[in-house]
Amino acid sequence: MKILANDGIPQEVKNSLEKKGAEIVEVKVAHEQLVNYITKNAIDILIVKSDALLNKRMIDELKKLKVIVFSGTSTNLELIDYIQSNGIKVIWAEESLSNATAEMVFAHLFSGCRFLQESNRNMPLEGDLSFKMLQNYYSNGIELSGKTLGVIGMNNAGKKVAQKALGLGMKVLYCDNSEPQIKTEFILPNEIRFKVDLKHSDLYEVVEQAHFLTIHSKYYERYLLNNNHFYKAKQLIGVINCAYPEAINEVDLVDAINDEQLFFAGIDRFEEEPHPAIQVLMQPAFSLSPNINAATDESRSLIWREILNNLELLLKG
Repeated sequence: MKILANDGIPQEVKNSLEKKGAEIVEVKVAHEQLVNYITKNAIDILIVKSDALLNKRMIDELKKLKVIVFSGTSTNLELIDYIQSNGIKVIWAEESLSNATAEMVFAHLFSGCRFLQESNRNMPLEGDLSFKMLQNYYSNGIELSGKTLGVIGMNNAGKKVAQKALGLGMKVLYCDNSEPQIKTEFILPNEIRFKVDLKHSDLYEVVEQAHFLTIHSKYYERYLLNNNHFYKAKQLIGVINCAYPEAINEVDLVDAINDEQLFFAGIDRFEEEPHPAIQVLMQPAFSLSPNINAATDESRSLIWREILNNLELLLKG
């Protein structure tokens, strides 16, 4: 197969693929020339670092392309779904990125529960003069242990989130029709093992019972959470979106915070990304990060290993 590595490829990965019979082309092709180059040069597999180079119109024109590989830490679930609907296989390092995403979920959970997103803003401004006042103001935090976490969608990151939540002593509910039951043994990096037996629940049942909600859908769906869910919740404290833009209706989310239906939200993927709405950026109850949920030194070191394994399986036929 002929592979275009548009954003480069590690030499060891290139060598391994060439030993399997692949032809590697390392050329940086501009966005507007990409379709013509792929067609003219009979490219079978395209490797790009991010989705920024592609759009739906281009996908429609790439009739003979067999595979698109995303080698970066950021993914566009909506585009991935569209590519696959056009019969093109997508390879990305979902497993390699899953732990980093799960840890980011808990970074936002811990921050929101202990007011860190607010205290980090106010301590530099007022800490020297108003230390006691701030201490009193931020002393009503919430502990995660004993609370219920609702996981909406159970992709690889969702399973890592469930693993960590159980380790913290949380109860886990999840909603994913494609995974009616998760009966397995979790093995942690420190070799501690524990068995789990979780069953899929209806979305509204999860929303009603959860103290916290986090989205980990395998497929793009606009507004998985909106006012219909926020106002049906009975004990909801916080909502996390490290999944994809438009997973949550942010207008409804701001309203729910202002109406005190929620305590806080953690947002890493924004509805209007890469230019988030001002009312989201300025909301003091929001813990914010700029689409870095999967971006760690460790995840980057694992990405190409997973991609290589998948490509070698593909070349085997």
